[in-house]
Amino acid sequence: MKQNILKSMAAFAFLALTFTACNKSETAEPNLALEQETAVIPVGGTATGGFTNTATTPSASGWGNVGYSLFDNAVSTSGNEVVFNQNFNGNITEANGYNLGYIDLPSVSNVSAITLANLSTTNWSVTTLGSNGAVIGWYNYNSSTRTITPVANRYAVVANNTNLSTATEVFVVQLTSIVGTGTGPYHTDVDFSTKRLK
Repeated sequence: MKQNILKSMAAFAFLALTFTACNKSETAEPNLALEQETAVIPVGGTATGGFTNTATTPSASGWGNVGYSLFDNAVSTSGNEVVFNQNFNGNITEANGYNLGYIDLPSVSNVSAITLANLSTTNWSVTTLGSNGAVIGWYNYNSSTRTITPVANRYAVVANNTNLSTATEVFVVQLTSIVGTGTGPYHTDVDFSTKRLK
């Protein structure tokens, strides 16, 4: 009888160890959530970005604010470097902790070709780039045709320090298009390309 009890206890212990071992190996995937995080633009990399927004009235304030993380290349309500606002969300405005500047590079037609050396003469006197005219902007608005076109070879520079040698985050943004449509509700599609330099 003792042998039967010992055999039963041994079998029970073996099964307990087996199931415990299986449970450990089945749950050994704690990093799956990390693999699903938003991809970031690597240093030296370029990516297209953009968003669509809707407004009930096509006024400057009617469009609201759209926060955008250039680091994550996604619309963001926190941790964003810039905010798109005003008419058709076409203005790019610096967010808290970041500086916005602009540079005209007539010999550079694509943001992917820009290097830190190109940015030595960045003008940091703006906090917003919008419609070009009375103030420096990054798009032109034709009131007759109601079309919006980017200012050629003008780039927005976004950094966490105006001294680019000490900045730890530097992005260059090239506006691609702003398209507004509709008669109520109104829609806007804002598209751009971003290069991360730091």
